[in-house]
Amino acid sequence: MSTPAAQQPVALITGAAKRVGRVIAERFSAAGYAVVVHYGGSQQDALATVQAIAASGAVAVAHQADLQSPPQLTAMIAAAYERFGRLDVLVNCAAIFFPDTLADFALDDLERSWQVNCRAPLLLTQAFHRQASQRGQQGVVINVVDQKVKANFHPEDFSYTVAKAALGNLTAMLAMSAAPVLRVNALYPGLMTPSGDQTQADFEYSSARSTPLGYIAPTAEIADAILLLTRQSFNGAEFVVDAGQNLVRVDRDVINLYRAP
Repeated sequence: MSTPAAQQPVALITGAAKRVGRVIAERFSAAGYAVVVHYGGSQQDALATVQAIAASGAVAVAHQADLQSPPQLTAMIAAAYERFGRLDVLVNCAAIFFPDTLADFALDDLERSWQVNCRAPLLLTQAFHRQASQRGQQGVVINVVDQKVKANFHPEDFSYTVAKAALGNLTAMLAMSAAPVLRVNALYPGLMTPSGDQTQADFEYSSARSTPLGYIAPTAEIADAILLLTRQSFNGAEFVVDAGQNLVRVDRDVINLYRAP
């Protein structure tokens, strides 16, 4: 029997049109959630994700929003409540990164990284908190960060790392500030999918060498971990799911450090 619409939990996942975001959206759908599939410019991918979820008999809607636009972020949260009457989970998955360093980063890139990778999750959390408070509801926020900011820094991807480090280090503060309306947790994944100019061969070569175990955490297990963090007993939690990648100290990003011969 399907869950009545008013009682069905709802999850909004940013960057859910493709890659890891899509896997997360599909995992929440399989767990009984109605899913809001956020996308920026990947409309066709977002519609394909929605169609795939709908084909399984579940509920999903696509919503476009520019993560650099505060009004669009507020509007996206409001639209979720207007459509479903509730929001239970916000997963801040979307991210952008640039191959830069302290010596050469561009101010515009640093600003964009800050806006998308840290400010957007904060503003979405704020809008979620306001809407839930007004309705006497509760929910949970999961911020997807990066294993490198758990004491495994390197000089590359500078603008991206600055913003992710800020987001990760806000976990406890956000959990305290949002209580008792929202719980806030952080997930720290490692290498997940091909990035930048990696070929599939590069990705497989890196996957076999970037962790002590010789393999990386599958995207399905990343999604499972995020779903686990929605449980009531997790608040202010920081969960590293990277097959031990953060235990291997590096001085470069693994996508550059390990290239297929």
